[in-house]
Amino acid sequence: MLLALLLVLSAMPDTMAAPVLKEVFVDRYGASIREAQFFMAANLLGAAASIPAIVWLRRRFGPVGMLVAGSLADALLLGVLAAPIGLDASLAVRAAEGITDVVVFAGLFDLVRRVSGPHAARGLGLASTPLLLGLGAGAVAGGLAAQRVGPAVEGAAGGADVAVAVFGVSAMASVAVAMGALAFRRWLAAAAEVEPERGPSAASGESHAARVPHGPLDDRPRPLAWTCAMAFFDRATGGLITTTLPSVLAQFLGYGARERGWLVGLPLLLMALCTGPAGALCDRVGSLRVRLFAGVAYAAAFAALPWAASSQWALGTAMTAVGVSAGMLFASSIALAAESGRGTVALGAFRAAGDLGFFAGTALSIAIVAALGGDGEPGYGDYAWTIVLFATAHAASTAVIAGLAARASRTARGART
Repeated sequence: MLLALLLVLSAMPDTMAAPVLKEVFVDRYGASIREAQFFMAANLLGAAASIPAIVWLRRRFGPVGMLVAGSLADALLLGVLAAPIGLDASLAVRAAEGITDVVVFAGLFDLVRRVSGPHAARGLGLASTPLLLGLGAGAVAGGLAAQRVGPAVEGAAGGADVAVAVFGVSAMASVAVAMGALAFRRWLAAAAEVEPERGPSAASGESHAARVPHGPLDDRPRPLAWTCAMAFFDRATGGLITTTLPSVLAQFLGYGARERGWLVGLPLLLMALCTGPAGALCDRVGSLRVRLFAGVAYAAAFAALPWAASSQWALGTAMTAVGVSAGMLFASSIALAAESGRGTVALGAFRAAGDLGFFAGTALSIAIVAALGGDGEPGYGDYAWTIVLFATAHAASTAVIAGLAARASRTARGART
């Protein structure tokens, strides 16, 4: 229960600003829509630097100490974003916050992995539920903040009020994570069977190859590169939902802040409900098999978004399909990361690869839309074709992983005979 609460609180700051980018950056700093979208991806630049930080913190402090240090640093950076520091400084601080964000994620899921023992897929799937509930709740809370605070004062002053509300609450959530982990440090350490003061000397943790069931397509630990590739493409498409789609809904279709908040939060909330059952399914039929099925369903639902967006009911239906399939993707992918046998480093690499995918997806979508729009302002059709292209790329990544898995399975069977 404690870990579930910490996961919710740690996730909320990640999406609180997503539905209110216009108020926080366009109104407050006079930024363009593209610059506001880039803010959501800027913290992902820090993902590449997070792995060395995880290795150092894990060896020096153990998973609980790493969680406390990462959460306090995250709170400090979020508090700075609430101050009127300007657009460029905000982007720089957001990039630095990407390191602390990955550190907190890896620390929490390392604890979950250790507590789950031989049922890592089910444990990680169940732990993903509060994480994704926190993401969905954060998006909804951001939309409500804009609705309640923004209309009181128009323009830059109103945007500043929304920024203080959003980033202030985000910082408080991160402080609560640190205080909760610190207060129950000995209990968490005992539950995870690690020393309270220092963790094991090997940052990667013990191999789970002998304890975690592997999918029926292969009987060996999954290559970590597979998991990283999956996370990259999953988050690349997810970047369009949390950064590009809200702006399109506001600019072309007239959706309000509250509607945008619920539409962004809906698939995240559905992911939260599906990850637990999906994790249990991974333990029964194999993580890779669940992953491949979900990848096909996700790409189809994602490609349908542009045609459903003009109707709130149709868009909600498409978002429901995206959320359910995305929940299966998340649970199976993080289970595959645990099956790689690389422990904390694997979980950190999973998150870092996903963050880099989010950044690459956001930046590439902006470039593609600009190219399709030519010299003029991009139209709705340009955004629609961009979404279809990303859905196609995601489907192609699923096909490649399926081919690699089939070849690995044939090689394993040949070696046994």
